[in-house]
This record gives sequence, structure tokens and C-alpha cells, in this order.
Amino acid sequence: MPEQSKQALYSSSVPNTWRIEGRISATNNGETKIAGFELNRQGGYYRLTLTESSGFGQIQVRQTEQGLLVDDKLTELSLRKWMTSELGWYFPVNKLESIIFKHANVAMEDWQVEIDKYHIIKGIVYPKIIRLQRTHQAIKIKLLLQEINLK
Repeated sequence: MPEQSKQALYSSSVPNTWRIEGRISATNNGETKIAGFELNRQGGYYRLTLTESSGFGQIQVRQTEQGLLVDDKLTELSLRKWMTSELGWYFPVNKLESIIFKHANVAMEDWQVEIDKYHIIKGIVYPKIIRLQRTHQAIKIKLLLQEINLK
């Protein structure tokens, strides 16, 4: 078999519909919280599901044409404002797809991005561990991507 057929490819475009699953560790002013997460993008909208590390509690936040739904209840807040008010931290969800699918590894919106490890899924190289750090606040986010599905 030629060596080229064994080489993995890097993605260069963002698919319209995708789903990622993993673990998130968020540190804000020295306090760390860990949760499971699932992030979907479909039809231009995001759906974020956070699950407590014990697995007993879960919250779903979904963007719709009507606005942001938190556990199917409409709120006036944006996703960023909801995360900040309810969780005490946020990460740039809308920029995450560029990091994952286009390998954008640059400072953005006052965030520094670092990718520690990669893994290969269906012949494509994707980040496995993404670290985000606010440049002017004590917020650090670590995402462990366990599964990436394109639809």
C-alpha cells in the first residue's frame, strides 16, 4: 500500500451541521468546574448541553429564531450573556468551529488558543485538547473533544 493512503488529512472547511462531545474544565478566579458537554450546530444555530460531572444534572441551551431557549424556556439573553450570568464564565462558541475544522490557532476576541493534542477521526485530523485563556481575565477553559460527528 502506498504511504500516502495512510496519511491523515486536515479539514479546511466548516461543515454546515456537526456535533462534538467531550469534557469541559472551566477555571474562573481559581475555582474549577468540570462538566460533560455536547455542542451541535444545525441550521445556523447552536445547541449546548452541559452535564454535571456526577451525571445527575443537565442543562440544554439552544439558539432559535425566537431567541435563546434554556431547558425549553425562552430568555432575553444571548448565549454569551447567559453563560456569564449562570456559569460565571463563557467561551467563544461561535469561534470554536474555526478552531476545530480550520485549525485556527490564533488569539481572538481577547482569547489565547492552544491545541495540545490531536486525534484522527475517519482519516481527518482534529484537535483533541483545546485550551482557551482570556487575556484580561482569570478565565481558563479546557475542552477535551472525545467525539466529532459530521452530518
